[in-house]
Amino acid sequence: MFQSLLDRFQWKGTDHLYSLPWLRNLLEYSADPDRVKEYLKGGNFTRSQLTRDMLSRFHLSHDSIVVSDDGHAQFLRSIFLQCVPAQERYPEIAKKLVDEVFMTGNSRELRLSSSLIPAVYLSLSSNLLGANVLESLREHIREIDFQPGTRPMHLDGVMYALGMQFPSFGPMRKIIDLIFFKSDHYTRKITVKLEKMMFEFATPKEGSWYAHLIELKQNGKISRAQFRGELTSILVSSYVLSAAMSSMLLCLAARPEYVDKIRDDETMAKHFVNEVLRLFPPFRQFGYEEKGIWEKSGRSKEEVTDFMVSVFGLHRNENVWEDPDDFRPQRFAAPNSTKGCKFMPFGLGKRSCTGRVYSIGMLVEVLKYVCSEECNLHLTLPEDYVKDYVGLPLGTNGRLVSFPVDDRIYARRELIEKAIAV
Repeated sequence: MFQSLLDRFQWKGTDHLYSLPWLRNLLEYSADPDRVKEYLKGGNFTRSQLTRDMLSRFHLSHDSIVVSDDGHAQFLRSIFLQCVPAQERYPEIAKKLVDEVFMTGNSRELRLSSSLIPAVYLSLSSNLLGANVLESLREHIREIDFQPGTRPMHLDGVMYALGMQFPSFGPMRKIIDLIFFKSDHYTRKITVKLEKMMFEFATPKEGSWYAHLIELKQNGKISRAQFRGELTSILVSSYVLSAAMSSMLLCLAARPEYVDKIRDDETMAKHFVNEVLRLFPPFRQFGYEEKGIWEKSGRSKEEVTDFMVSVFGLHRNENVWEDPDDFRPQRFAAPNSTKGCKFMPFGLGKRSCTGRVYSIGMLVEVLKYVCSEECNLHLTLPEDYVKDYVGLPLGTNGRLVSFPVDDRIYARRELIEKAIAV
């Protein structure tokens, strides 16, 4: 994918090392867990400038935990983790989320991304951000036509390699965005409006992440831009979690025999989620760099500036995983099945996804509820559904966050009407 594009631009290097002779960038791409382990072993790494640039575009903000420097990120992370809901609340939150998405009992075709993104955003706003969202804002969110991002990583990689991340190229980047990525511009407009409405039509719950952010802003410990950046991160997190949840529900529809297995053995739900995250990682790559590498005056031309991990390639590495393209959740029942830098759907170390524990917990609880007799939800794929060669969903290539190419699903639910009648 990335390699073939870079080769067309006549990059020079080995099978996985790339640089341009007139630039100081030397990028290494790897899907080898031993090489990942070797690189991360010293611990003296941070998120790469290339990754920060791509995340800033995706996050629609340059000021949040995800894209800020290590010190600021660690400062906010320690506060954020104290505000994450307790695990005993996960089943209740998951049930409300599923009920929001699948309200009707009639059999109907849904586009999962359109249904999940607003529902997940409302759920995260209430439970992770900790905001009391007024009904007027809830209705506005439900009416928004959220669209998965279309911007390819290839373009950001090439622009970065050509030095276009520097401020002087800002106007050119904006022109490129307006001409080729109108949907991204549309999403940015939605984000700005939601930031304003969240501040006007939502109040913080006591002791919540939202309450802490307001206090930090009032005390001058974070700027207004950083405050807004954290509000935006909730929307971005909704896209990422919705992408993973879409893949999970489509895999369940493609492999309905797992409904009874999960119903009979709840540990299978965690294995199922791990297998979905292995085959369809929401983030397709992560990038790191050695701390201070750009400040080294005597740096050798052979010294790598960016170490990029292809998560998709890592998770389907045939030297690591047996029959890597097969959907086989049972593989995660083996001891240490996720150890050894071979499984990293949310990154590694102190720059990994801050909400990874909550995200995995919610995926597991949603899956358990969907498979339960209480929910009684029947999921099937349309007859003309676009599948890969083993009958599973296709993920979008070349996107930082990968939604399924075809996310249509038939959903039939019978229990809601019965429950209301009771």
